[in-house]
Amino acid sequence: MTGRLPRRWRHLAAALLFAPGVTGTATAQTAAPDAKPAANTPSPTATPLTLGECLAIGRDKQPMIRAAYHSYQAGAVGAGALDRLGFLAGVVTPDLPFRKQQASRGLALGAAEIQKVAQESTQDITVLYFSYVYARQQELTATDIIEQLEIYYEVAEGIVKSGARDPKMRLNQFSLYALQNVISEIKAQRLKAETGRRLALEALRDAMGADANLDFVPATKELPLMLSGVVTQEQVVGEALARRPELAQAAAGVDAFRLEVCAQASVKRTRQVPTLASGSDLHSKQVPMAVRNGEYKPGALAPEMPVGLVGKTEDRVARATELSLRQDALYDRTAGLIRLEAAKAYLTWDAATRRVQEAKKKYERGRQLVEESRSAAIAKQDPEILVTNEALAGKAQTEYVEAVFEHIKALAALERITAGGIVTQFPGR
Repeated sequence: MTGRLPRRWRHLAAALLFAPGVTGTATAQTAAPDAKPAANTPSPTATPLTLGECLAIGRDKQPMIRAAYHSYQAGAVGAGALDRLGFLAGVVTPDLPFRKQQASRGLALGAAEIQKVAQESTQDITVLYFSYVYARQQELTATDIIEQLEIYYEVAEGIVKSGARDPKMRLNQFSLYALQNVISEIKAQRLKAETGRRLALEALRDAMGADANLDFVPATKELPLMLSGVVTQEQVVGEALARRPELAQAAAGVDAFRLEVCAQASVKRTRQVPTLASGSDLHSKQVPMAVRNGEYKPGALAPEMPVGLVGKTEDRVARATELSLRQDALYDRTAGLIRLEAAKAYLTWDAATRRVQEAKKKYERGRQLVEESRSAAIAKQDPEILVTNEALAGKAQTEYVEAVFEHIKALAALERITAGGIVTQFPGR
């Protein structure tokens, strides 16, 4: 068959080439309504859970929170045991009053640890919850695009095999190869999104401490755009310094170490006196080390105190004093790290906010360009115009959704870093 394409082929090809819903025309933050689920979708019986429900499960089930709580309870038992010692114990052990005060500082440290772990858990659950939503959106969008392209490929293949020749349509075997490559690339992206979705769900389950038999999925269908509200860097830093549990822990440590000086001074006739470290492992928690690989990542300081001090009273007091002064430096180092982390979190959030705004404008321009290019492509019978602009719009859509996701992660980080001074009211929370 030679000459112009048969009418039935021309109409079908035009309908497929210029129909709404081709690559890059889906809603910015969700797949097309009629998009079919990809393979390995959650079971139909999976319980949809909101972010608030996932957070509630995490507060109740997360082992890290439970462990911190029981550590606090163990400290409370120890402090109670000291309080119940009789008068004679105070006579025999002159440093007992200071040990009781140190125990109370230990309780303050334990309470701050519970708060710290809970805030970290909230950030983890929030980020992983929306990681699932993000991957699911990308997966559904890719599935919709693949289905449309495969239909178009069948039509294009039929046109090429028919032997029809129409220079305006520019279809040949090389066009089919190119289209196959595009479909393969999108399938690879869908596989990546599918794997990311499944990994996010497993990680979310772990972050929540959920039972292995709990069959659930996040109920949210699309990433929320959270651009309302204004905050300054000074506010973020101020909230962090005023509320962070790590700083409360450092302050409790300063008090405990100063009390150690008094405790050592109270014991006169003994040449070896246990310290506050004899009742706890000061090095049980890992301390972030400094990293120097072109990026400034300063490390923290760890407490330092032997389990016992040996020598005359003045010698033990002198050594305890130096270790107490070192703890003062640890407090200053902690405050500096929190200040730096807060400033970095603010700048990251600010950049993410501006990126979302620009990506949204770019996406809207891309949609308008596609609409205009459809009319031009039909008028000129040149599908390359549409294909090119559809590709640009599709890229803009992907960048926009990614920017929204990065903005959500920045908001979750701000909440933890300010210890709840800034709270984002995500939908379903």
